[in-house]
Amino acid sequence: MMLVLIAMGLFVLTVGMSHAFAQSSTSILKYDRNGNVIGRTESRTETPAPNIAPKVLGPDSSASSPVAPETTDPDADTFEPGEVLIVDPPSGFLRAMARDGYTLIERIRLDALGMSVVRLRTPADVTVEQALATIRAKYPSVVSGANQHLNPGAGQQGDYGRKVFGWGEVSRSCGAGLRIGIIDTIVDLEHPALRGQNIARQSFLAAQDKPGVSDHGTSVAAILIGSGNDGQWNGLLPGASLYAANIFSATPDGKIKASLGSMMKALDWQVTKNVQVVNISLAGSENKVLSLLMERASAKGMVIVAAAGNGGASAKPAYPAAHPKVLAVTAIDQQLAAYGHANQGDYIDFAAPGVGLWTAMNGGGALQSGTSFAAPFITGAVALELAAGAKPDPVTLRAELRKLTQDLGPPGRDAIFGWGLVRMRPNCK
Repeated sequence: MMLVLIAMGLFVLTVGMSHAFAQSSTSILKYDRNGNVIGRTESRTETPAPNIAPKVLGPDSSASSPVAPETTDPDADTFEPGEVLIVDPPSGFLRAMARDGYTLIERIRLDALGMSVVRLRTPADVTVEQALATIRAKYPSVVSGANQHLNPGAGQQGDYGRKVFGWGEVSRSCGAGLRIGIIDTIVDLEHPALRGQNIARQSFLAAQDKPGVSDHGTSVAAILIGSGNDGQWNGLLPGASLYAANIFSATPDGKIKASLGSMMKALDWQVTKNVQVVNISLAGSENKVLSLLMERASAKGMVIVAAAGNGGASAKPAYPAAHPKVLAVTAIDQQLAAYGHANQGDYIDFAAPGVGLWTAMNGGGALQSGTSFAAPFITGAVALELAAGAKPDPVTLRAELRKLTQDLGPPGRDAIFGWGLVRMRPNCK
């Protein structure tokens, strides 16, 4: 039986401009029951367009290879059961909550971000949703939220990313002096791609928790600063310093999980290390505490780049990517077609290679797909913009990167590609 994925299909491959019309081509992949691509359908529409030269798109693609979803839909977001987070609780708050049966789990001091947060355990007969509704009714000016889980990406295919991005080959010193952060799973410092690189690794797990085993953080780190020692792990900025925060712990069933509480500590640590730009290839749902965290980090001059999410075309916006202070990145393939499982929406800022990329994994490498692997390309571009003197705020950086962007899809910004594919060649040898 043939399945046609329309709601989650791959979209516009090219926009060719004539003197009178812009032609948009929509490509939808067809899958069999096993997830193998067995065909592609095309449809085209014409709309009036200005008299500009045709766009030259990229080389042939491996878009016909199967791709798999990498994160859960934010609609199905989960959180630590029986836990709520309260930012800067007012005097007497904890005593009042204790009288109602709430207990203090942890005080989180985020000195660099100027925040104080408490984790509370709800009474056994009170759900997290009920607790937040009660707290917000009694204390409407206090920011509160669930200690939500954040989902890493994982995926499925080559080393075309640097070519499509226009990056080219760079020396091992390219990026020297830059401070880049990632908040992710634990990074394997012994992987050939990362051995000998300038990496500061810090865990933000509870004392009783064990790090969750995952390739995700290693993959993202290698895309950013892979050494290229043996020719196959060529990172974008191998000379940069990476501050890698692990927030994922192992669960009893062999999976991994991360919480917003851990992310807060990680981001605060990176502020103290003067990290200029942080890559967050994680996704969750909207959360008031997370929103305030992004505001505070931005106010400190930190730029956040995040994966747009992989819930598909109909998924709700993924956070932190959908926050206005964050640059949201979607994924495209070699033919500049959109990743079929990527979120869509007016919060998407830019597109970058992320379908069928050769990535570092524990014990070797593999081909993977997802917005998680596109985000580091924009993180690298932002790092260079900051080094060149760009103001570290999202409005300025969006404007600067738009100057380097190749429009994809309908003219202008759209819900699939944002402003389009950023193409940048670093000025380092």
